[in-house]
Order: sequence, then structure tokens, then C-alpha cells
Amino acid sequence: MEPIVLEPHYISPVWGGPRIAQARGLTWSEHDAHGESFDVSAHPGIEGVVANGPCKGMPFGAFLRAHRDEVLGDVPDDETIQILAMDARQDLSVQVHPAEEYAQRAEADHGKVEAWYILAAREGATLIAGCTTCDRAALRAAAADDTIGTRFGERVAVEEGDFVLIPSGTLHALGAGIFAVEVGSLGNTTYRLCDWGRGRELHVDKGFDVLDCSSKPTVRHLGAYVPLAANRRRPGMLSEFFAVTVADVADRMSFSCDGRYAVVTCVGGSARVATSDGEVFLRYTESCVIAAISQTYYVSGPCRVLVSVRTPTSRTP
Repeated sequence: MEPIVLEPHYISPVWGGPRIAQARGLTWSEHDAHGESFDVSAHPGIEGVVANGPCKGMPFGAFLRAHRDEVLGDVPDDETIQILAMDARQDLSVQVHPAEEYAQRAEADHGKVEAWYILAAREGATLIAGCTTCDRAALRAAAADDTIGTRFGERVAVEEGDFVLIPSGTLHALGAGIFAVEVGSLGNTTYRLCDWGRGRELHVDKGFDVLDCSSKPTVRHLGAYVPLAANRRRPGMLSEFFAVTVADVADRMSFSCDGRYAVVTCVGGSARVATSDGEVFLRYTESCVIAAISQTYYVSGPCRVLVSVRTPTSRTP
């Protein structure tokens, strides 16, 4: 099966900036900002549509149901890891995601773990990941007056090439001036605890049901992409749901599916991704899905790519 490309599902949140549109040759305006792009998702409401091959035009969820074993392979789920791009002109809302058990019970959804790969960040940019206190009464009072982010959000400075893992239950918010790719698990339930006075709905009770004020991020500093550097692959981020390898490709590199699908995301330069059945071209920020049945695939650069696979596994893709 050739690499699978999806038509992205774009949204224009109040905090969205122009860099996704600029990278993909789209028209950008204040009212049609394309500030967030769900590039790989089978989740209702943000689902992609197959953009190539004989199933072109089919919703991704229907495609997976029709070709489950060929595409997903030996994994326990019926959907894929989600990939999205975000360009934050303003701070995102301060929020928390539920773990699997709570999400299924309260929302009929999956839980959410996410990792942010930083594509670019203005000098001095920070994000929120974690709490500076475990005083839940103080946190609730701050949520009530929309100041929890300012008073108790743990600020983390980031730059290009950083990777930040946000476990379920962790207070977090992407910060202004940050352009990022998110690798996430299957769910899409978000409980907003602070919106910086923008007036959108908050979800304080459920948010505090799932908030783990002791949870902290994992941060890896991989360094900025250097075109034409020697071929190398490094562990990017590991969670209970996904494992991500960061591969710098000067010319050509091969990868094994090992019985599981993979998602390849170009985060530097541009990439050609090929299986025995076909090839696709990925611009900066774009992604494709490699079906498990493909067995082996190749990435040609110069580029940097994220290769995301489903865990549990201790092996590098």
C-alpha cells in the first residue's frame, strides 16, 4: 500500500497565527487563520479525508474500518495516533486532559496524552506544563477568577528542536510565539481551566476531577534541524501510548513497520516517503500514514522527520 495522505481538517482558533498557511501555500486572514490543523485523525469532528490512492475521498475512519488489519496491523486500537500543527500568536487556554478510564466513563471518548515538537519559537517564548503548587483550594480559587495560568502555571522555556511530553492530568498551555507539531493519543476531550479573559466556556469541575497537580512534563532538547547533516535517528519521546523517533535524513533512510502502522511527519526541509507501492512528497509540517502491510518504507531528504508508532514497545521504529 502506498503512503496514505489525508486532507487536513483546519480550524481557526482565536489564538491562531499564519505559519501553517505560509508553510502550505494557503491564504491567511484574521478570520480564516488556519491556526490549527488536524493532519492525521479519525476522531469525529476533526476527521481527515483520504487524499490519494484508490480510496481518495473516503473519510479516514471509514477507510480504517474497511482496511483495519492492512493499515493498523498488530496494535490494540481501531484508530491512529493523531498529528496536528499549531501556530500560537497568543497563549492557548490553560487546560487538562483526562486519562483513558475517566474519558471513557464521562465522555465516551479516549484519554489524551500529547507531545509537542517545537518547530520554531520566538526568543523568550514559554509554555505552561505543570503546576507550581499542589494546594487544590488555591488552584480552585484561581480557576474561579480565570487566573490559574498566571498564578500557578509552571513556565517552561522552549526553542526549536525541543520535545515536550504532557501526560494526562497535567496542567498545560502552548505559549504565544510557539509553532509546534503535536503527537497525540486517540482522544480529544479538553477541560479548559483558564482562558486569559477571552470569555470561552470553562470546565472547572471536570478539570479538577482529572487534574494531577504533581504531574510534570518530560522535556528533551534535540537541537535545531541542520540541513545536510549526516543521517541519524534518535529517540524523541516515549509515552504509554506512542513512541516517536526523530530522524535526520541527509539522503535516504529505511524504516521497518515491524507489524504496526507508522506516521511520518516532516519537521525540517521536505521529504519523499516511499513504499514498494508508491511515493508521496511531504512539505514542512505535513504527514502521511504508512500501512503496517507495507513492511518497509524509505524517507529521502534532506529533511528531519518524526516517526510515530503505537506502544507498548521498547524498540526503535
